[in-house]
Amino acid sequence: MKRKFVLFCLLCTFAAKSLIAKNDPGNTAAYNTVINDYISCHMSADGKKLNRLLHDDASFKIPRGEKVMVQNKSNLVAQMRREAGIQQNCASDYELLAESDALVIARVDFTYGSTTQSNYLIIEKNADKEWKITQVCKFFKDPQKNSSPVTANNPL
Repeated sequence: MKRKFVLFCLLCTFAAKSLIAKNDPGNTAAYNTVINDYISCHMSADGKKLNRLLHDDASFKIPRGEKVMVQNKSNLVAQMRREAGIQQNCASDYELLAESDALVIARVDFTYGSTTQSNYLIIEKNADKEWKITQVCKFFKDPQKNSSPVTANNPL
């Protein structure tokens, strides 16, 4: 009986350690820093910082009608460096949509008045254990013209 109890305690200890490892606060802090730095880059057109955040094969995808425009890292960083010092007049917020020990998906919203630009970030941990943005998909949400609130009529 004593042996079973000791084995049970050891099993519980290993289970607790594996749960703690999955929720590593250092891991969470690292990818949250990448997201916050991305927001900072966007707000102040900091090409140098963006260059450090992006994976070498990173791509930006922006839908335009029925086509998708794709920009690579070097084009995007060069464009941002040309716009250096320009401050965006918008509010920002982000939400983690999915997260694991190697991959994070986050939505970063930039709100310009009544228009919102949503950036979906794919962030991966590389072989050097660094979090890098590998893909960004940008979507724009404009307010609907002449929209009225939706109401439900309950006949009861």
